[in-house]
Amino acid sequence: MPSSAVSPDLGLTFPFHINGDMSERIMTIIESMVPASEVYSIDEAFADLTGIPGDLTAFGRRIRSTILKCTGIPVGVGIAPTKTLAKLANHTAKRLLAQTGGVVDICDLHKRNWVLRNTCVSEVWGVGKKMKAHLEAMNIRSAMDLAKADPRTLRTRFSVVIEKTARELAGTSCLEMGEAEPPKQEICSSRMFGQRLTTIEPIKEAVATLHPACR
Repeated sequence: MPSSAVSPDLGLTFPFHINGDMSERIMTIIESMVPASEVYSIDEAFADLTGIPGDLTAFGRRIRSTILKCTGIPVGVGIAPTKTLAKLANHTAKRLLAQTGGVVDICDLHKRNWVLRNTCVSEVWGVGKKMKAHLEAMNIRSAMDLAKADPRTLRTRFSVVIEKTARELAGTSCLEMGEAEPPKQEICSSRMFGQRLTTIEPIKEAVATLHPACR
């Protein structure tokens, strides 16, 4: 996807408690309003705004109001030149909901720099606790610090993933539509005993039976 401000990305998030049917309804609304979209998870999506005319902030508010009217679900909307920046804009829209109304557009460099300066590096998409500690050891504490870091050094010391993150924060698009790695999923299997237990022996037997399957 082009990295210029005229071909920006839009990131949306929904309340975590929505079910699959509601998520599908919201995704359908998004698809009907943008040139291309990507379902990232049950409560997140990206959209390509290439060719959308006029004020993109107003367009973002129109998407938000349409979804709210049709589903009753308030979503967060972030607009930026790259996916990582769009996620950051979305995070800011939710963090400062009273001031932003749930929509933040940081295609403008001045607004983008303000968000980068005022966002901890731990809040950047893909930066976990371990990476946060590594980055802070390099005196990289804000999203702006990461955007200004040497991407080649980041790749050498860590990975191509954090290199792309830094480049995206600096405004260079590295992730095409459909390229983002989906969030990790947890798989759980649970079983119940047929009756109330009064001794520990049945539990020991059950654990012994299941143990080989858990390896």
